[in-house]
Amino acid sequence: MKLKTLVISVASVALLASTAVTANKPVGITKGVMSIAGISRDQNNKATINPAFAKTSRPCPPFCIQPTNPFAPAAVDTVSELDVLYALRDISRGDKSKMVIDARTPIWTTAEKGGTIKGSVNISYKKLNARAVAKDPDAVMEILTKKFGVTEQDGIFNFSRAKTLYLFCNGLWCGQSPAAIRALLSLGYPEHKLKYYRSGMNAWHSLGLSTVHNLK
Repeated sequence: MKLKTLVISVASVALLASTAVTANKPVGITKGVMSIAGISRDQNNKATINPAFAKTSRPCPPFCIQPTNPFAPAAVDTVSELDVLYALRDISRGDKSKMVIDARTPIWTTAEKGGTIKGSVNISYKKLNARAVAKDPDAVMEILTKKFGVTEQDGIFNFSRAKTLYLFCNGLWCGQSPAAIRALLSLGYPEHKLKYYRSGMNAWHSLGLSTVHNLK
């Protein structure tokens, strides 16, 4: 075999081997951590973002970029994917003091729209926003007392045992979870018990984190 041919053959084998190794490199959540609360990342190194989140230019308004801290001066923490994952880990271990809420309309939890985060609870912002508070306060009160751990007596809320809520929607351009958080703040929900996952499902999908979906 000629030297040139041999060199090309060796280079081709090396390239194929390199490609195979790259395609099989593990995708962890953090170093040494492959899953949290049953959630992991897509192990296909060539995976791309879900098509439902590929659009970049939704009209503003209403799809305007959300501030990092849209609730100022209220001290509501803006949290990351890891904060949400650790909250879900705690919930999966029996912690009843926390809750992760998908504040989007139910259609977004379907497979066609990319599903939702495992362990989260879908409570649409339409049930918690300012309009809902004004139109049907009893329904809002029921959510607070039945789901969020708030107690009520003679129309006065007691938040001492209220859950810490992690709310999210579709991402940086989505105003659904912020609308729900503003309504909760207006009702006296403690600032430190409200967490805003600003990046939402857009970032969740871009990181290849697994989802579940409702069959609709």
